[in-house]
Amino acid sequence: MLTAAVADGMIVGMDARPLTQRERAVLEALLAVEFQGVETLRRQTGEVVVVGTCGCGCPSIDFQHGHGLGMAIRVNAGVRGSHDGLFLYTIEDRQRGEGLGGIEWVGVEDTDPDELPSPELLDIRAA
Repeated sequence: MLTAAVADGMIVGMDARPLTQRERAVLEALLAVEFQGVETLRRQTGEVVVVGTCGCGCPSIDFQHGHGLGMAIRVNAGVRGSHDGLFLYTIEDRQRGEGLGGIEWVGVEDTDPDELPSPELLDIRAA
């Protein structure tokens, strides 16, 4: 098992695990919008796994370790009825090109949820 120092806001490494049903549903909803390169990212969803979570307890998840050559926010989503939101980011890698990086939770409410919100509650748009 991977080990990492845990502090609020830090990513915690872990053994790779499959996405939960909710995580997969949110990922598919985020990739339902059209933008350049989305088809490549959609093809990656069948093999994506979670390799890290946020140490603060929010529902942020990482699909890859490290940051490669750069990170790009590809999709933003607001949560209806709150000021919270999330975004899907990609990581550029020299050998593999652009790949799914993770889903980052952006919470401004007093407490963070244990899991990502239902896709029906998201207002989704390409970044």
